[in-house]
Amino acid sequence: MNSIKKERIDYLDTLRVVACFLVVLCHVGDYYAESATGEFGLAWSQLLTLTRPCVPLFILLSGTLLLPLKVDSGTFLKRRFTRIVIPILVWSVLYVFFPLPSETVFGGPANAFTGKMNIYVYNLMMIPINFTASNIHFWFIYSILGLYLFMPIISPWVKNASKKDMLWFLTIWGITLLFPYIRMWFPKIHGESNWNNHGMLIYFSGYLGYILLGIFLHRYNTFSARKSCLIGGLLFVMGYIITYNGLWYDIGRLNSQKVAKVNDEGWVIIETLIGYLTLNVAMMTAGVFMFFQKLKLPRIIQKVMNELSRLSFGIFLVHYILYLWIGAKLIPAWNLHPGIEEVLVAIIVFVISYFVAKAISYLPKSKYIIG
Repeated sequence: MNSIKKERIDYLDTLRVVACFLVVLCHVGDYYAESATGEFGLAWSQLLTLTRPCVPLFILLSGTLLLPLKVDSGTFLKRRFTRIVIPILVWSVLYVFFPLPSETVFGGPANAFTGKMNIYVYNLMMIPINFTASNIHFWFIYSILGLYLFMPIISPWVKNASKKDMLWFLTIWGITLLFPYIRMWFPKIHGESNWNNHGMLIYFSGYLGYILLGIFLHRYNTFSARKSCLIGGLLFVMGYIITYNGLWYDIGRLNSQKVAKVNDEGWVIIETLIGYLTLNVAMMTAGVFMFFQKLKLPRIIQKVMNELSRLSFGIFLVHYILYLWIGAKLIPAWNLHPGIEEVLVAIIVFVISYFVAKAISYLPKSKYIIG
């Protein structure tokens, strides 16, 4: 089959860069969760809220760019998995052996073998099963790979679905985004129980909704540039306010207000109302998408965005080790406002990650390293 030339869409390139930077900012924020008093920092909470659209944007862009499929299922899956799986495997192995500042390494989900094996053997064994402390930043890649497997199935529907059809799905999906709130009072709903986790609307839930939301906005956002930016901005601001207040509401429910004393259950609670599958985060994500969709950047800036977008996956792959070590060196040496400091460190990590990815791109077979 003849290869299909990729068509670059400027606003999608811009959104990919935005999403990638927000991921970096989110990870750098781990250094700033604890304020000088030992409690959760105000600047950290403001910037953490800002970063919430990062993962949904990546998923939104996947649907917008890939569906409906332009090649047969086999070719599509081979291309996707070659471009994503091989680099992820390479970097997952590298991250097992990279020397990391121990105080910044978080654990992955526990299982029957946790703590019972050599840590290097354990982390290597877990790569095809789940993320661990060594590659925790790859957690959402597993979800994206699952969506790739499902794309050949939904591609015919996406191709033929009307605006009304897509709105029907997105409306029910939107209802499922309210479940995190409902579950605070009713943990099991719609047929769920301790022995059945598959409730009535499970097939309308999850990240698939972001795939279809991206396609819907790409097809049917016919607003003028001014209206699209205005509506997008309003959606983002409203979603931000709800998310920010939800974060502090959840912090208030913790076992301790001291970051160092928050237990594992507490960190789960923090994610309740700022989770990626909440209506408020979906509002922020749709808002960012609509804002940049019709925003025309100066040509020179757009060229920079196009270049950064081309290497965005490479930036994502390499940034984590750089953030750990650069942060460990810079942060103790600075004495700036934590919000300013966090943004500056994120910019430095992002820029250096770009140059590292750029250098790798000149190597033979670099697509197997940085996609």
